[in-house]
Amino acid sequence: MTRRGFIALAPGLLLTACRRSETSPSPGTVPTPSLPAPTSPTATVPTVRISPTVVQRSPTPTPTAQRSKLVFARSRTDEPQSHDFNRDLSCGGEPELFAGLVRLSPDYDVRPDWAERWDVSADGTRWVFTLRQAPAGWSNGEPVRAADFVWSWQRMLDPAQTAPQAWLLDIVGNARAVRSGEAKPSALAVRALDERTLEVELEHPAGYFPLILGTTGFLPAYRPAVEQWGDRWTEAGKCVSNGPFRLVSWIHGSGYTLTRNPYYWNRALSMVDDYTVTIAPEEDPLLPFFRGQVDFAPVPFTQLAEVTSQEALLEQLERSILPEVWLLVIQPDTPPLDQLELRAALSRAIDRQRLRDLVYGAVEPASALVPPAVPGFVADEQLATLHRFAPLEAYLRWEPVRNQRSGPLRLTAPETNDPVEEAVVLDVAEQLRMNLGVDVTLERASPSDWKRTVDEGTFQLLWWRWPLPFPDGAAVYEWLLSRDRKKLRGLHWQHEELERFLTLARAETETTRRLGAYRQCETLVQEAYVAVPVVYPVATYLVQPWVASLPRARNGMLVGPGLLFNRFVSGVVLDAQRRAIPSP
Repeated sequence: MTRRGFIALAPGLLLTACRRSETSPSPGTVPTPSLPAPTSPTATVPTVRISPTVVQRSPTPTPTAQRSKLVFARSRTDEPQSHDFNRDLSCGGEPELFAGLVRLSPDYDVRPDWAERWDVSADGTRWVFTLRQAPAGWSNGEPVRAADFVWSWQRMLDPAQTAPQAWLLDIVGNARAVRSGEAKPSALAVRALDERTLEVELEHPAGYFPLILGTTGFLPAYRPAVEQWGDRWTEAGKCVSNGPFRLVSWIHGSGYTLTRNPYYWNRALSMVDDYTVTIAPEEDPLLPFFRGQVDFAPVPFTQLAEVTSQEALLEQLERSILPEVWLLVIQPDTPPLDQLELRAALSRAIDRQRLRDLVYGAVEPASALVPPAVPGFVADEQLATLHRFAPLEAYLRWEPVRNQRSGPLRLTAPETNDPVEEAVVLDVAEQLRMNLGVDVTLERASPSDWKRTVDEGTFQLLWWRWPLPFPDGAAVYEWLLSRDRKKLRGLHWQHEELERFLTLARAETETTRRLGAYRQCETLVQEAYVAVPVVYPVATYLVQPWVASLPRARNGMLVGPGLLFNRFVSGVVLDAQRRAIPSP
């Protein structure tokens, strides 16, 4: 198999990296970089070579005579700050420790967790969750009560230390007032009617509400442990959890170990008995994988080029498109971008496949605003043609602008430490410069300047990285583009038809009908060219051959561990004859 010039898509599947050929149109076309060393005039991608003595297929462990426990081991490159998601969604902890009212499947379908059922009022604003009648649930044997969720949500909104995800609760009655300190926590419209019944009143209908509740930021905290131990309550020996696993040990800088929580209501959810996480060494993050110490390992971008060039590793590579989209937001009232045909040509000046090749498959070309597998994703060839790469057409369309010798296009982007994002942003600016034949100024904004620019709308082109806060089309159409948008407040664009379809979607608790409204939203926004999808980021993993199955969406795509899907280990199946430890 010829490796050079190819990028691994999935086990056994290859995609030609240098897709563009000598038949590409000549005016303004940016030359495609050759692999493995990108040659973009503005973007340099770092590469770290892996020692030949390390990159070898790991030997299959010799089966032992007696086995009882299945142990799943993975590595990660960062150390968790804590496991307290209720206080800080970005703590980097282990979500398998906790369980919320509901959980999400790899397709982001809502499934019951500690709430066995829920009822919604006719107007869609009153939700009543009935918890399971279980004598125990927390890992110390205490039952899970409705009051646990009331207290956890109030803690999330505490204005003295508001959790980053607290704004998602703004649809709950009085949540904004509690979060700002204008109301007491008891004013929050969330009540425990009894030990098993939780009532939530919303300010307006939100059919996507359970999808918010299924995300990691809504996992509860155990109040007695928080009050006893403070910020240290998730340390080993102190942590009390209500999820599929409990924390056994945590050696900071080395890793942590989990074992099954005997009180979790759904012990059949996972086939894994013990779960270990190793903090990979910074100087050689893949070393634990190649030594056979872990079953599953993320591939850092700095090693992606070398790993994808190793023929022996292709069958062990897995890719997962993240629930995130990178956009160009266009201010539609700033000349010359107040002309629809010029906004359309701008999108067609971007070779998205080139961007994928530039970063060795760390991004995937985007043609829809909602990422694949997320409810609301539209796979439509007609919409995809709106963003087809057509450099000659784009170049000719912008000829009047070049003749007028107007000022440069201003592309505003935030400061970033992500090498993938940096390479993509630089190359997008270069492609626009070459394929439109105009000057492009890339403006870097500090965090304070960035917020002011976004809120005041003082941009022409805006680079927008949007990790979806919950897996539903509303996280894009309503949160970014509606009249009452939570983000992009400075975008000078509204559409009455979009508001109408969003009103229909909010009232729908039935997913199929809600998705029908989202499809109309996607079409309206795409045809206006105010939010232009560019790429979706991709996570790449190495998987040992004894891992028989991993969580996958209906389209077959791997769904890796993350903040939206937090039951990754529950979907892992190991070959019991090849990966187990002897019973004690």
